[in-house]
Amino acid sequence: MVIINVKLLSGFVLDKSSLGPLKNDPTVKRVDLEEGHVIIYLDGLKQKETKTYSLAIEEDVPVRNLKPAVVKVYDYYQTSDEAVSEYSSPCAESDEVNEV
Repeated sequence: MVIINVKLLSGFVLDKSSLGPLKNDPTVKRVDLEEGHVIIYLDGLKQKETKTYSLAIEEDVPVRNLKPAVVKVYDYYQTSDEAVSEYSSPCAESDEVNEV
């Protein structure tokens, strides 16, 4: 079994309507929502095969200097077998201040 743990960006919430297609995907066995995380359970992944899963998130509270959030993929039975990546919002406020 493979777990995909998606940490939500600070100040963002999950658009729960995006869970429908995910839950209907035959490779997805279960989806759990925990405080600030979406946890996706898969029966497994084939080596060298690419799979794409999508979630929509919405900004709930503006956060300055938004830091990337982590997505961790790991084997349920062998947690040391893991891959970690980060994502960020393409709409994140830049650190630059524009003067008017």
